[in-house]
Amino acid sequence: MKLTKPMLKAFEQIVKGENTLNRLAHALHKSISWTDIIVNSLEQEGFITKKNNYEIKGSRILIGIANTAHALKMKELIFHYSGISFEGILTESNLLFLTAVSEDWMTTDAAIKLSKISRYSIERTRRGLRNRGVLVKSKNMYKVNEVAWLLLKEFLVAYRNYSTIEGNVKWKYDDEILFEVNDERNIKENATGMYEYKNYGVRVWVISALCITPKRKLSKEEVFIHSLFEVDDPRTLNLALTFYLKNKLNYQKVLPIAMKYGKYTMFDNFAKLVNTKEEKVKLEGLPVFDRKDFIRIANMYGVENV
Repeated sequence: MKLTKPMLKAFEQIVKGENTLNRLAHALHKSISWTDIIVNSLEQEGFITKKNNYEIKGSRILIGIANTAHALKMKELIFHYSGISFEGILTESNLLFLTAVSEDWMTTDAAIKLSKISRYSIERTRRGLRNRGVLVKSKNMYKVNEVAWLLLKEFLVAYRNYSTIEGNVKWKYDDEILFEVNDERNIKENATGMYEYKNYGVRVWVISALCITPKRKLSKEEVFIHSLFEVDDPRTLNLALTFYLKNKLNYQKVLPIAMKYGKYTMFDNFAKLVNTKEEKVKLEGLPVFDRKDFIRIANMYGVENV
């Protein structure tokens, strides 16, 4: 992710209709060569497209808004908040911090580890963002204020997850990508989630599978958190609970990993189901939990006394 103040200014002018290099350079009061560098940066980040033009005199290239989710969201942001300058919100270290906390609650320590921004920079950034109402706080955790800034959150998630990789991106930050493939032939050594449950005593038959890049050795805690991206019905919820109990996962050890992947709320509610004695429970971010069905599945994998 790379969005500088000059890039943002140029994109705003392109949104306003400055669709050639000459016109854009004139609007920005910059040289053609400088403007060309900025336009190339925007193209590399998936914000704009360039195409050959033979109709407008003196211009061989037309510049347009890319049809990517984050470019369209940014365009929508600029129109919706026409009186607000995003230079102090969406550029450089601000952008890295906001994308880290864009989906769910996260501590400062977790944000530092993920974004690789210094504590000093985050604390300085955080103060200004809270004053603008962009951030909300609960205990020692922060997240984007989706009530007041829903469009901003949608842009941040879309931009953070932007990738040209083959597969359905579930989560991305910087070079690390968690993505879904539907063809088993595309599953390499970097599989994770429920596809990898079999290596931990819980064999699951899946149609699609999660993979992670770059390839690295994963802990059972990471495999579990990745599998939460696949929990979308009572069956997958019960399988995840079974995996959690069978492998004796520790809440405190799993928590920072859940924060990293934007699954804090989901995991915190998930953990409440481990000790519940209620027959049916519905918690935020999770399918309906049916205790009888869970016991049946858990017993199939040798998990008893639940």
